[in-house]
Amino acid sequence: MRVSTTTITLGLLAGALPLLAAPGCESTSKNQPVLDGNILLQDENNYHSTSSLSIPTIETASGADIDICWTNVVADLQCHGVAPQADLDNLAMLRFLHLSQSQVEMKLTSGELIMSQVDGYLERHLDHSATCAKLSQLSFFGTPINVQQEFVESADQLYMLVVTEGTNPGVGARTMAFLKPTAGSVNTRVDVASGCGLLDFTADLAAATRVKVPAGKPWIIDWRGVTRNGQGNPIVFESIDGVLIGFYEGMTVTDLQNNIFDLEQRATTLWELPLTGGRTADLSKAIERGTGAAFPGFARATAGIWMLALRCSTCQNPAPVVLTVLAP
Repeated sequence: MRVSTTTITLGLLAGALPLLAAPGCESTSKNQPVLDGNILLQDENNYHSTSSLSIPTIETASGADIDICWTNVVADLQCHGVAPQADLDNLAMLRFLHLSQSQVEMKLTSGELIMSQVDGYLERHLDHSATCAKLSQLSFFGTPINVQQEFVESADQLYMLVVTEGTNPGVGARTMAFLKPTAGSVNTRVDVASGCGLLDFTADLAAATRVKVPAGKPWIIDWRGVTRNGQGNPIVFESIDGVLIGFYEGMTVTDLQNNIFDLEQRATTLWELPLTGGRTADLSKAIERGTGAAFPGFARATAGIWMLALRCSTCQNPAPVVLTVLAP
């Protein structure tokens, strides 16, 4: 599960998407059947997480058509490896009004950044043929921007670069940097650094009450009793579009907490179930990642940990909405 972040706009956009907002994206499909659940999730079963961002600042010449390079982005915010030319799909810049860097960092991690605080957005879809671009090559959805007029020193404006996998605004950030146009600076090149080390994310799974699950069918999970996500924000139920079940042979809850960025990579086996709305799901319909085999149940000859996550794949913050340990 990736714990990712963000997107920027110079110019005219006064209503860009919130960036590192907690899951809150609306699903347009709500045809998931309502089932009688026998595996009931409550707030006490959900994990709790804390996070903070430390985004570097790069000073540049004011009003200059600077070169922006992502050649050094070889790891993302979760410290997973990145091939800068092959993997990165979008370069974006946001402009904020009347916010300090620390305020933006705090709002991104807490999900409190509102649309009216994003004053502009520029982007360039990358063609994977180079790892540098001119600032003037970024546009407002195809509309060019006068860099000399827009990218200037200002006490009220704050600029942030975001490099992403995927091209949906607000989703898939791999690294970011604040830009500070300064009248006295002659720097016209920005080398964006890797994302590893920018995000401090911790999750508490041990304090959550484990969810009892029966040995045999049915395995109908019901999350109508969960009111807040792992970040402590109110749940938007329509945002949940998938269930992930994982078995971790020989591991402990502490192992999962200490490797929270690598839950998918470290799993012995994973099963997935896509959702199209609703607040219940039949785990027997989940299929094994890689093989397509149906979920066989919780019987295992070896000891280990069972984990269940409710996810939002289109949200700005793809940290699980719900993450809990199961007790078969």
